[in-house]
Parts: sequence; structure tokens; C-alpha cells
Amino acid sequence: MKTYFPIILFIIAVICGCSSEIEFTPVTPPPTNDNSDLLISEISTAINTDANAAGTRPHYVEIYNGTSANVDLTSYAIGYMASTDANTLVNWAFPTGNFFLLSTSIAKGKCYVIASPQADATVIKSDVTWGTTSSTNANASVPLQLSGNSAIALLKKDAAGTIMLSGSAYKIIDVFGSPQVARVTSTGSSSARNNFMWTVAGEVADTRNRTFFRKATVHNPTTDWAKAKGTTVADSEWQISADRAWDYTNLGLPTK
Repeated sequence: MKTYFPIILFIIAVICGCSSEIEFTPVTPPPTNDNSDLLISEISTAINTDANAAGTRPHYVEIYNGTSANVDLTSYAIGYMASTDANTLVNWAFPTGNFFLLSTSIAKGKCYVIASPQADATVIKSDVTWGTTSSTNANASVPLQLSGNSAIALLKKDAAGTIMLSGSAYKIIDVFGSPQVARVTSTGSSSARNNFMWTVAGEVADTRNRTFFRKATVHNPTTDWAKAKGTTVADSEWQISADRAWDYTNLGLPTK
């Protein structure tokens, strides 16, 4: 017994010195792909005097709910603001008639489409129409005339917001185009209205007759149009159809 006594003491010391606690390295759960809020997911621009437009205004704005829940649209609005030259930079402004208060709700994973009343309803399937019914080209400041120089804002009610619409405070959460970002003069066909446009995804010739799709990799709305429009196909948040090759196959469906 004496022979094994030192060994027994050593084993007891080892056992007493050990802790019964087992440490685990925390595992971070994988991020979700849910969007942080509603965003503008698709836009169609067209010069209605263009022969391919057949005298209609196939203009629309699609809103996508990529969040994890249904969203009450009564907290949101759409604003419209046209630019009249290439370089004048001004703040957003939405006089009466240039904003549209949304209603109803939008289910998660679904889209909501606001179209011009002059769009061909057999082609442009919309949830609601908004804008002028006049066919005149004289006043581009009136919505919903999207011809490359017209900016769209998605606004949300916010007590700290600085934009007042019908007595309620809103803030802009997402944009397509911006009066605070310079335009360029299009080198495409002339227009009875104007030839100004924003370059998008590296397209510098003409973006006035296109369908624009928000990339599926975009999960957050943004007010930074200069960054969102990008300078190349790779860094833009948007992908675009070919010139005068409007693509309505994804209209009303989740963003591509």
C-alpha cells in the first residue's frame, strides 16, 4: 500500500485541481436575409413621345416588402420631383399633388405597384394609379412622368422627420434619382420634354427609356443616390434593361 501511496495522492490532487465546468465558444447565428424596411424595387421610365412607347406612359414604381412581417402602408408615402436642367442641385420638396399617401398593407415577400393612369393596364398590372391624365408634355413637374430626370422618394412617418405631408412629419428612407445629384445630357434621341438624366450602372448614353430592377443583394433602403446608382454594372444597386426594351416580366414579383 505504501508503494502506491504517492501515486494515489497525485491522482487526488489532479482530480481536485480540475474544474467540472466546460467552456464553449459562443456561436454567432448566421445573419438573416430580411430587409430592414420597405424599398423601391423596380421603376420604369419612358418618353411618351418615343414611337416605341406608342403614346402611353408605361411609368410605375414598385415597392417591395422584404422584411420579416406584414407592413402597414398607411405610414408610408411616395414623393415625386422632376429636375429641369443638368446641374441645379436643390433639396427635396413635395408640394400638394407631388406626393401620394399610401394605404392598405403589404404582406411580407410581396410587392405593391403604383402606376401612371396613362399606362396600359393590360401590360402594367398595378395596385393603384397616381398622376396626371393629361397627354401634354409641357409640365414635367406633375407626376407620374418618369422620363429619366424625375426622382422618386419613399417616405415614412417619423416624429423627427423634417418633411411635412398632409400635417404629418415624414423622413425619406429610399430614393430613385435625387435633385441633390447632378444629371447629364443624354446623347440618345431627343425629347419634346428634356434630355436630362442620371447615369445608372455605368450607362452614360441614355437611361430615359428603361426598366430598372433593384438587385436582390440589396437589403436596406438608402437616401444616398450617388452611391446607389453606381458607376459600373458591378457597383450599382440597380440592373437595367436595354434601351427601349422594357421588361415587365418581374413586375409585382419579389426583387430579382
